[in-house]
Amino acid sequence: MTVSLVNDAKAMLSPPNIPTSTQSTSSVLSGVGTQTVGSEKDEIWSGILKSVASSKLVPSKNVLVLGDSSSGKSTLVHYLKNDPGPLATKPDDDDGVGTNAFGVNTNNYTQVSTENLDEDVTNLLALGYTFADVQDEDNEVIARLGMYQLGLSAEEYLPLLKFALNADTLADSLVIITLDWTQPWKFLDSFQRWINVLQRTIDEICKEGSAGESWSRGKAVVDELREKVEHFLQTYAEPSASALAGYTMGASTSTGSVPSTPIVATPLVTTTTAADQVALPLTQGCLTTNFGVPIVVVCCKTDALNMLEQTQDYKEEQFDYIQQTLRTVFMKYGAALFYTSTLHPYTFHHLRQYILHRLLTTSTKSFPFNLKAQVIERDSVIVPAGWDSWGKIRVLREGFDCEGVSQGWDADMESIADRQQPGAHGARGVYEEVIPDPETVEQPLNISPPVTCEDEQVFFERHHETLRPSRRPDVVNKARSGSINTRPSVLGPIHSSQGAIDIVDTTDPAKTLRRKESVGGKQSLKPHVDTINTSLDSVGTGNASSIPGNEVASNQAIASFFQSLLLRKGGPGSSPTTTSPGIGIPPGAGSPATPDGTTVGPARRNTISRKEVHRELDRMRQYVNKQ
Repeated sequence: MTVSLVNDAKAMLSPPNIPTSTQSTSSVLSGVGTQTVGSEKDEIWSGILKSVASSKLVPSKNVLVLGDSSSGKSTLVHYLKNDPGPLATKPDDDDGVGTNAFGVNTNNYTQVSTENLDEDVTNLLALGYTFADVQDEDNEVIARLGMYQLGLSAEEYLPLLKFALNADTLADSLVIITLDWTQPWKFLDSFQRWINVLQRTIDEICKEGSAGESWSRGKAVVDELREKVEHFLQTYAEPSASALAGYTMGASTSTGSVPSTPIVATPLVTTTTAADQVALPLTQGCLTTNFGVPIVVVCCKTDALNMLEQTQDYKEEQFDYIQQTLRTVFMKYGAALFYTSTLHPYTFHHLRQYILHRLLTTSTKSFPFNLKAQVIERDSVIVPAGWDSWGKIRVLREGFDCEGVSQGWDADMESIADRQQPGAHGARGVYEEVIPDPETVEQPLNISPPVTCEDEQVFFERHHETLRPSRRPDVVNKARSGSINTRPSVLGPIHSSQGAIDIVDTTDPAKTLRRKESVGGKQSLKPHVDTINTSLDSVGTGNASSIPGNEVASNQAIASFFQSLLLRKGGPGSSPTTTSPGIGIPPGAGSPATPDGTTVGPARRNTISRKEVHRELDRMRQYVNKQ
């Protein structure tokens, strides 16, 4: 302890920087000056580095992608990260070297495969996130584009939106709502759900940083952004002729041509002044609901239009009606409309350029979007925000009621705010009536009872007594009691060897045997009247002795009727093939005759069809019923 105190005392008493015998005073002073100059140089370099770092700070922009499952969100984010480039065009120069447009070489355009999407693109989370760097012509990063995907529109997912949209990030954000063209009947239903989600999110932002009942920091931010959105729509102007001079019209695989991006070098960022912009009043039905954030509605999978034509029999009228309805509704929110398809990847390039145009354009600098609106080609529609109006919508197809659709949509949104289903006479109800869901089978209110066909045998049994000829009561009673043997009907084909209609008579076997022997032995047939009488004798009762005299007379009348019928068929000018074989044919008819008048042999018998047999039997029944 004593030693340490002594050393401290010596150190305090010794004078600092006292030159020794070999050190001069000037050398000590120079050492102090060197330390001071080194510290000043360090401060200068640190200031330069800080200034450069602040000037190279990359701004971050946010894109919130909303949409139903399998509506094309993952594919959309994939193409936003990997720009497919504009539509390929042939270069005009001999060297075949294309120029750059927005940092993209038009000659190196290749379709990006979407079969194996990146894991960060395919959203399997409640709120997914990925980003992409935006580069200029010199491949320098000028902005970072962060993309959020919300899984579902359920109530449990809504609190997650505060990480994507809040009072700090709303000014640098853009909202995309995707619709699926494979289900066009769900367009308004899906848009209503997601626009309601966005409405609730903006209401929550307005409550941030509240300081009293009438003012909050979030509400002040939203009000300021609403003015910017309104000013953007008022000052919208179509690209000038000089801006479109470098554009080429590339051939599309659909029914016409689609404007492509410029193939001449165009500055990525241009300067503009407030004097060059003229604010015009908003058109009727435009921006009636202002959220203060740019909205872009993307109708994905337009390659399904051909499928709708083939499977659902869609016509041009339906496609035009869908486009007119969407444009009328989207005008109310100041939203832009884009159609995209993986068969036409340049549609994603156009969408990407418009998104950058809305996010990177400031009051002093502008990111150009030199594409005109396109509403003719149904698979590549482009409607920038601020361009559309009711007059332009009616031009597409006359007779469309823009005002009725606008009022009907307001009524639907009021019903949703009151937690009620939209009415059938609102915009959504009328739309779903014109574009019905094929999977929904709706029965009419007045449903006719189904008609069940009665069994054929039951019907014949019920009308059996009516169809049978009149008989004596005792015979009818015997038939009902089953004492009279019923005779089987003529079944199976009738062979050509039969000379007459062979109706089997089970009650008189001898008579049947005589007829078969006369036909089998090729003998002369009996007169046709006897043949028909024999056949009629065997019909009904089964015994000729039981038939009264009036029925015999009726049978003779039937025989005479068929005789006249056969004579009319076998008259002059008729061929032998028209006569029925074996029925009423006189002996030797159709056989070749010798000079002395004798016949050589019987003629070849023609076949008779079952249809003709039934036709003759029906005529016989009708004639008997008339008697």
